[in-house]
Amino acid sequence: MRDAGHFSFIDLPVLGAQIGATDPRAPLPGKRAGEITRDYVGAFFDQQLRGIPRPLLDGPSAANPEVVLQNP
Repeated sequence: MRDAGHFSFIDLPVLGAQIGATDPRAPLPGKRAGEITRDYVGAFFDQQLRGIPRPLLDGPSAANPEVVLQNP
């Protein structure tokens, strides 16, 4: 995710934002980081464990311009 920091993928930025504590090195708001993480982790588990195709994982998404997918 563009503008994300190391701790952007846990609850800390979401909870910190509620009390006004933010990380200036990670300008992506905690709430937005949480939304993106939830969407992509959910899509991954649906696709890999439940066999439900999730187009979100196929390429860029207009709904999530912060996300850059890289294929190894």
